[in-house]
Amino acid sequence: MNFKNNEEDYVKTIFSLSEAFELVNEHQISKDLNVSMATVSEYLGKLEKKKLIKKDGRNIALTKNGYAMAIPVIKKHRISEVFAVKMLEVPWEYSHSAVMDIEHTIEDRYFDNFIKNLGNPMKCPHGNMIHNIAKIDDISPLQAPPGRYRISRIVYEDTPVLKKMADLDMYPDTEVEVINADIIILSNSNGELKLPYSMLKTIRLVG
Repeated sequence: MNFKNNEEDYVKTIFSLSEAFELVNEHQISKDLNVSMATVSEYLGKLEKKKLIKKDGRNIALTKNGYAMAIPVIKKHRISEVFAVKMLEVPWEYSHSAVMDIEHTIEDRYFDNFIKNLGNPMKCPHGNMIHNIAKIDDISPLQAPPGRYRISRIVYEDTPVLKKMADLDMYPDTEVEVINADIIILSNSNGELKLPYSMLKTIRLVG
């Protein structure tokens, strides 16, 4: 993988982690990219010199330039997930991990044609917007009072979490009940989803 692709993977990861968890640190990036902490630290230093990220203590955020780089990468990733599910018949829960290389191969000049030939989808299989990447009025289960909701999207696509959701047919636009007992549980007719609080942040609901 060349340096440009590495840059894209790092800014995409920081974007996704920020959207899900707000605060991002080197440990999260290391786990997401499956590289050592030493490698992450060294690479983040390069990105900081290029003014693509900024650090505040342990917290890492994209700069304006970093955000501008991340947006087209995120769009290509999300449309690649549509391609994987629709054309390659990749299972929903594996579409995120299946397209890590595909997204780097789509040239900007062909991107609109790629979208058109897939039927102009507005969202990726996990419910995230492809075109209008902006703040959406939905909430995590941690913010939701007990009751019935519809799954809006999964903002950080962790394959083990997606697998658990798929096993229960918990997809975007399906209904779940939020049960707030000793722990917060998402429930439907197929069973209950129990996740650590940190991973509940990755799921978004609408009333």
